[in-house]
Amino acid sequence: MVTDAWLTHDPAPEQSRLRGARGDILRLLIRLLALATVAALAAQVAAQPQSAAWPQRPIRLIVPAPAGGPYDRSVRPLVQHMAHTLGQPVVVDNRPGAGHIVGTQAGAMAAPDGYTLTMTGLHNAIAASLYQNLPFDIVRDFAHVGAIGQSPQWLVVRNGAGIAGFEDLVAQARQAPGRIDYASSGPGSTGHLVMEQLQRAVGVAFTHVPYKGGAPALQDVLAGIVSVMVVPANAAAVAVQAGQLQVLAVSSPERSPAAPEAPTFAELGHPQLGVQAWVGLSAPRGTPAPIVHTINRALRAALADPALRRQMDAEGLTALAGTPEQYTRLVREDTAHWAGLVRSLQIKAN
Repeated sequence: MVTDAWLTHDPAPEQSRLRGARGDILRLLIRLLALATVAALAAQVAAQPQSAAWPQRPIRLIVPAPAGGPYDRSVRPLVQHMAHTLGQPVVVDNRPGAGHIVGTQAGAMAAPDGYTLTMTGLHNAIAASLYQNLPFDIVRDFAHVGAIGQSPQWLVVRNGAGIAGFEDLVAQARQAPGRIDYASSGPGSTGHLVMEQLQRAVGVAFTHVPYKGGAPALQDVLAGIVSVMVVPANAAAVAVQAGQLQVLAVSSPERSPAAPEAPTFAELGHPQLGVQAWVGLSAPRGTPAPIVHTINRALRAALADPALRRQMDAEGLTALAGTPEQYTRLVREDTAHWAGLVRSLQIKAN
């Protein structure tokens, strides 16, 4: 019998060949797609700033206080050490004004690329509840890098003012409420709040004389115009060493080597007055975490240097190294703590 070839043709081999060809094409497409994906990812990674390559240029540190002040003197040798570790200069940019607000605002608004840092501190934590319209939030608008150090507060009086010691100060204030006045660097400043706590603790009344800054306040204490002041140790150390000021009490946990005869507030029965004024470094919110930790490592390496610690001790600033997380917690907790006292005193700076 004669049959048509097409009727007797077996399609299986041809279909197998077609399937094989389609498989080869599919595998080729998958390979090309994979190569294109890898190329696109590589281009994207290359286009992004890499924290491993940071820093590529000098870093600016905003200090929201005048040049030549205690914290400014402490931070300059610190940044020199950090610059050596980071391989780029760290340039101090003093931006004083409005109770540290001007400089801190500039730091909060800077690009979050690690090239602008700000020296933050306890003054920012207090200001958060003191000012109604702050242009930044010290807790939320910064990526906090790490603590630098802390300075105890000293209750001082001019030598020759007729006040023999802490108990004598309290006794005189009880005999004549309001007669003894005290200076501060302004309403809501650390010195003001410590003196308000002191009055509550011992049940006496002083008269508050606020100034626009710590320097003019201290000058009037030295001149005998105002009697008493609570001042950071690093601001009073020179006058104490020169015999111009007498230290009545210190807020540190232990007595200060710079004023060993002065008792601590805790020794006097007032541990709630153990206030330490701290400072640290912060970057704008959104700064990449790897960059924050790179800066923190450079900061901690500097604070581990015995020579630098001696320089800081001479300025009355005790090194306080830690992680970004620890400094963030300090800022957050002290901001909440001081808000309660500021509200209870109904203090507003604006």
